[in-house]
Amino acid sequence: MNNELATIRMILIFFAAIALLGLLYLLQDLLIPLMLAMFIALLLQPLLVWFEKRKVPLWLGVSIIWIGLIVIGFFVGAVIYKTGSQIFSEKEYIYSQVKMKLSGLLQFYSNLTGKELDLEGMMNSINSGLSSEFIIHNSGSIFGVLGSLFEEFLLTAVLLVIILSGVMRYENYLSYLGGENKSKKYIQAFEDVKNSIVSYMKVKFIVSVIYGVGVAVICYLFGLQFAFFWGFIGFVLNFLPVFGAIFGLIPVFVMALIQFYSPFNAFLLIVCAYAFHFILASVIEPIFMGNRTSLNTIVVIMGLLFWGYLWGVYGMFLSVPMMVLTKVILSQIQGTEVIVRLLGSQEKK
Repeated sequence: MNNELATIRMILIFFAAIALLGLLYLLQDLLIPLMLAMFIALLLQPLLVWFEKRKVPLWLGVSIIWIGLIVIGFFVGAVIYKTGSQIFSEKEYIYSQVKMKLSGLLQFYSNLTGKELDLEGMMNSINSGLSSEFIIHNSGSIFGVLGSLFEEFLLTAVLLVIILSGVMRYENYLSYLGGENKSKKYIQAFEDVKNSIVSYMKVKFIVSVIYGVGVAVICYLFGLQFAFFWGFIGFVLNFLPVFGAIFGLIPVFVMALIQFYSPFNAFLLIVCAYAFHFILASVIEPIFMGNRTSLNTIVVIMGLLFWGYLWGVYGMFLSVPMMVLTKVILSQIQGTEVIVRLLGSQEKK
């Protein structure tokens, strides 16, 4: 009888998981900003506590944080726009450098294989991609993407205000939902989620800042243009688990190949930047991260692929917090102990 009940429970959990996946995909336009706002709110809760201890009203503390984030967002947007404008203004230089480097590579390929490739055709394709006509022709798609990003940014900002206003009273809400018997269990589960996610994001933020500054300094010392911008790209992409920093070095390498006369300098720059990342990721970050996420490395990679497939780039950035959230929720459901153990060892208190 017990075995039959366990089987039925597992079947119900399986179908519930399938239905949940469908909802996660169908409602992603709402859920992505909601999850972003929730995780940002959890990260900023200590700042609200700091305001509360100094007798700052909750509405004023939320307003200060919200306005500060908006200012930071516009500053980052301005930096990206300015750097993009500078790169576009130097398109003729970039075009000539790419043509020169490709000419040497194609000559090497031709000598090696005996086949010739159409250099002028390649350069015409690159030039058309850099032209003003191309941008004007595709302006509808570009503005559509920008409009979608602005909508998600605005929705996230609004949801953040709502969640920040309620995050200080979560114990009251959970007590109301769970009653006296289950309220402690719900509160403990929420604390587990909050502590794991906040600890992870704090360490990741600090390490990403260090990595971004390091990349900017290395690029500056090598004389690579737009060093601050490449450092910012490294800072942002380092939040992607496992592969983020490597992705961030690809445009740096391309720019270095274009700018530097010798490819050796470009390779040396990337080696230095990756060595710096390796030290941070393999030595420094594990020391501070400890057992905070309690997720296996394989699970982190699978989560990155899964959430990336489900929610795109946003899902990749949210993969670790979502996996932590999933693990804590499953730990509260009977019959899922095996799945919880597969996700990772229990965090040591």
